[in-house]
Amino acid sequence: MINLLLGLAVLLVVLFARMTRLELLRRFSPGLTLLSAALVGVAVVDLVGASDTWRKWTLSVLLIVLGYLMGRIVLLVVFEWLLAQRAGIEVPRLARDILAVAVYAAIATVVIHKMAGVDLGGLLATSAVITVVIGLALQETLGTLLAGLALTWERRVETGTWLEFDSHVGRVEELGWRSTVLRTVLGERILVPNSSIARTSLRLLGDGSRPVAVPVMVGVSYGAAPHDVKVVLAEVAADVPGVLPRPRPEILTREFADSAIVYECRLWTSRPWSDSAVRDPFLTRAYVALQRAGMEIPFPQRTLHVAPRRRETDALPGVAAALERCPLFSGLPPEALELLAQHSHRLRFAPGEAVVRKDDASRALYVIASGQVTVEVDGVTVGSLETGNVFGEIAFLTGKPRTATVRSGSPLEVVEIDSESLRALLADHPELATQLAERMVRRQDGLDAAANAASTPRERRGLVASLRESLLRLVGSGRQSGSGSESGLY
Repeated sequence: MINLLLGLAVLLVVLFARMTRLELLRRFSPGLTLLSAALVGVAVVDLVGASDTWRKWTLSVLLIVLGYLMGRIVLLVVFEWLLAQRAGIEVPRLARDILAVAVYAAIATVVIHKMAGVDLGGLLATSAVITVVIGLALQETLGTLLAGLALTWERRVETGTWLEFDSHVGRVEELGWRSTVLRTVLGERILVPNSSIARTSLRLLGDGSRPVAVPVMVGVSYGAAPHDVKVVLAEVAADVPGVLPRPRPEILTREFADSAIVYECRLWTSRPWSDSAVRDPFLTRAYVALQRAGMEIPFPQRTLHVAPRRRETDALPGVAAALERCPLFSGLPPEALELLAQHSHRLRFAPGEAVVRKDDASRALYVIASGQVTVEVDGVTVGSLETGNVFGEIAFLTGKPRTATVRSGSPLEVVEIDSESLRALLADHPELATQLAERMVRRQDGLDAAANAASTPRERRGLVASLRESLLRLVGSGRQSGSGSESGLY
């Protein structure tokens, strides 16, 4: 009778917990319900006077339920009070569940062995048929369980981590026995089997503690120079909300496609799972920014274009104007400048390209038509030259290797004057050889004075004679080299 009353009392406690919604009691409701049923079962066996076998089994069930409740209380105190609240250690739910199952199984084994005299371990070990049947039946379940154990052990996927699985991007809310719960950016909850996660490549997007790049592709027409497009897109990226200032956005030329030059814009953000929040403002602003700069975003198209044959005279006005701005050639007769321009070449360089390199053979001299260059010696910048300046002339005429590397510091256009150009000029105007040689030496004197290394008048006269003979030798007029100082410049 006492067991019956205790069972009814426990049942009333369970009903009270359900009605009052007390969280602690609700967590123990399943165990208390089993305890109530076990107490009632023992009371019924006593009332009907059942055999000792039935009494042993009902008492075994009661002790197992009591052991389950005691084990649950101990685990609750250890995991949620001692470790979580006191030590600040959050144990994954899957690990807690595994330990709990092991404790409950140990309690049940001991109770059944002591009360009923049954050795469950020996029974399972000696029954090969039962073992095979259970293994085949639980093959998929065991695979999922082991995958969950591996994920928990490696700690690569934890609660709060954002990842991309198949076409879904979500944050891990719970890592369970059978599946992982993802909360997507749209607020949906997705159950992903642990075995699928273990077999599939995942993109781990982190938890926001480290920056991740979001690549955005933009196609711009071939009529816009890549360095100009990069400047526009970099300015847009730097002003987009959610894009981090460090690391700085990267604008890279990705591909020369059929209809456009494709640029890969790497936008660094601490919220890569919300890449749409970065892509949308960047593409919206890039559209109008490129329009303001006169750069077209072409739609896919294919046009058959027969280009007219370019005439050499098309570039003459620009080349002649660049030579006129150069102190070395300014003041020459117009017909001499026009002749020199006809045989010269206009070259373009992107920022950072080397126009000439140290120790290269000196095959031409260069006039800066637009832009700016830096002069480097062994990787150290030693000077810079602006529009209108000339470089490489003395090394070109003396035949010595370049003594420095000249690199474009901005979008650059130069006029390349090689031996054919000077030969054509001096063949018609041989009297210009002395004038050009004196101008080259005057420019060298200016550079030497800036470096506190001025040459003597005798050295200067020797250099003028040497350069003059080098110029005349281009048209076959030189007979022998003059003596004097020879120094290479770039």
